[in-house]
Amino acid sequence: MKEYLLVFRATEGANRRNESEAAASMELWKNWIGSIAQNGKLVGGQPLVAGGKLMTKGGQVTDAPFAEGKEVLNGYLMIKADHFEEAQELSKGCPIFDDKGGSLEIREIATMNM
Repeated sequence: MKEYLLVFRATEGANRRNESEAAASMELWKNWIGSIAQNGKLVGGQPLVAGGKLMTKGGQVTDAPFAEGKEVLNGYLMIKADHFEEAQELSKGCPIFDDKGGSLEIREIATMNM
Protein backbone atom coordinates (compact mmCIF):
# COMPACT_ATOMS: atom_id res chain seq x y z
CA MET A 1 0.00 0.00 0.00
CA LYS A 2 1.31 3.44 -0.94
CA GLU A 3 0.73 6.80 0.73
CA TYR A 4 -0.50 9.87 -1.13
CA LEU A 5 -0.67 13.53 -0.20
CA LEU A 6 -3.77 15.42 -1.28
CA VAL A 7 -3.15 19.18 -1.37
CA PHE A 8 -6.22 21.43 -1.43
CA ARG A 9 -6.02 24.73 -3.31
CA ALA A 10 -8.57 27.49 -3.83
CA THR A 11 -8.73 31.01 -5.15
CA GLU A 12 -8.38 33.60 -2.39
CA GLY A 13 -11.79 34.84 -1.26
CA ALA A 14 -13.68 32.05 -3.03
CA ASN A 15 -14.56 30.41 0.29
CA ARG A 16 -16.34 33.38 1.86
CA ARG A 17 -19.52 32.01 3.38
CA ASN A 18 -22.10 32.99 5.94
CA GLU A 19 -22.32 30.93 9.11
CA SER A 20 -24.87 28.40 7.83
CA GLU A 21 -23.00 27.92 4.53
CA ALA A 22 -19.75 27.38 6.44
CA ALA A 23 -21.42 24.79 8.69
CA ALA A 24 -22.86 22.97 5.68
CA SER A 25 -19.45 22.97 3.97
CA MET A 26 -17.78 21.63 7.13
CA GLU A 27 -20.33 18.82 7.25
CA LEU A 28 -19.45 17.85 3.66
CA TRP A 29 -15.76 17.78 4.57
CA LYS A 30 -16.41 15.67 7.71
CA ASN A 31 -18.49 13.19 5.72
CA TRP A 32 -15.95 12.89 2.92
CA ILE A 33 -12.97 12.47 5.25
CA GLY A 34 -15.03 10.13 7.44
CA SER A 35 -15.74 7.87 4.47
CA ILE A 36 -12.01 7.62 3.75
CA ALA A 37 -11.33 6.85 7.43
CA GLN A 38 -14.04 4.15 7.51
CA ASN A 39 -12.26 2.39 4.65
CA GLY A 40 -8.99 2.41 6.61
CA LYS A 41 -7.37 4.72 4.05
CA LEU A 42 -6.87 7.87 6.18
CA VAL A 43 -3.38 8.60 7.50
CA GLY A 44 -4.01 12.19 8.67
CA GLY A 45 -4.42 15.77 7.60
CA GLN A 46 -5.18 19.30 8.72
CA PRO A 47 -6.48 22.60 7.38
CA LEU A 48 -3.90 25.35 6.92
CA VAL A 49 -4.02 28.94 8.15
CA ALA A 50 -4.17 31.45 5.30
CA GLY A 51 -0.90 33.14 4.38
CA GLY A 52 2.60 31.92 4.66
CA LYS A 53 6.19 32.84 3.93
CA LEU A 54 8.83 31.40 1.64
CA MET A 55 12.32 30.90 3.05
CA THR A 56 15.28 30.64 0.70
CA LYS A 57 18.90 29.70 1.22
CA GLY A 58 20.53 32.29 3.41
CA GLY A 59 17.39 32.76 5.49
CA GLN A 60 15.64 35.35 3.32
CA VAL A 61 11.90 35.23 4.04
CA THR A 62 9.35 36.62 1.57
CA ASP A 63 5.68 36.17 0.77
CA ALA A 64 5.22 32.75 -0.76
CA PRO A 65 4.54 32.64 -4.52
CA PHE A 66 0.91 31.64 -4.04
CA ALA A 67 0.17 35.00 -2.38
CA GLU A 68 1.01 36.76 -5.63
CA GLY A 69 -1.43 34.69 -7.68
CA LYS A 70 -4.13 34.84 -5.03
CA GLU A 71 -3.98 31.07 -4.74
CA VAL A 72 -4.46 29.70 -1.24
CA LEU A 73 -3.33 26.34 0.09
CA ASN A 74 -6.29 25.32 2.25
CA GLY A 75 -4.98 22.10 3.73
CA TYR A 76 -3.80 18.59 3.12
CA LEU A 77 -4.78 14.99 3.69
CA MET A 78 -2.58 11.91 3.68
CA ILE A 79 -4.25 8.74 2.47
CA LYS A 80 -3.32 5.13 1.73
CA ALA A 81 -4.11 3.55 -1.62
CA ASP A 82 -2.93 0.56 -3.60
CA HIS A 83 -2.24 2.72 -6.68
CA PHE A 84 -2.70 6.22 -8.09
CA GLU A 85 -6.06 5.38 -9.66
CA GLU A 86 -7.45 4.41 -6.24
CA ALA A 87 -6.16 7.68 -4.74
CA GLN A 88 -7.80 9.52 -7.62
CA GLU A 89 -11.09 7.70 -7.04
CA LEU A 90 -11.03 8.53 -3.31
CA SER A 91 -10.41 12.18 -4.24
CA LYS A 92 -13.42 12.53 -6.53
CA GLY A 93 -15.85 13.30 -3.68
CA CYS A 94 -13.73 16.11 -2.23
CA PRO A 95 -15.76 19.22 -1.34
CA ILE A 96 -12.96 21.49 -2.65
CA PHE A 97 -14.47 20.99 -6.11
CA ASP A 98 -17.60 22.83 -4.93
CA ASP A 99 -15.51 25.97 -4.33
CA LYS A 100 -15.00 28.40 -7.19
CA GLY A 101 -11.52 27.70 -8.50
CA GLY A 102 -10.97 24.84 -6.05
CA SER A 103 -8.58 22.05 -6.99
CA LEU A 104 -6.82 19.09 -5.48
CA GLU A 105 -3.29 17.90 -6.21
CA ILE A 106 -2.47 14.22 -5.70
CA ARG A 107 1.16 13.36 -4.97
CA GLU A 108 2.57 9.93 -4.18
CA ILE A 109 4.81 10.00 -1.14
CA ALA A 110 8.19 8.45 -1.91
CA THR A 111 9.72 5.96 0.48
CA MET A 112 13.21 6.71 1.69
CA ASN A 113 15.60 3.93 2.51
CA MET A 114 17.73 5.13 5.38
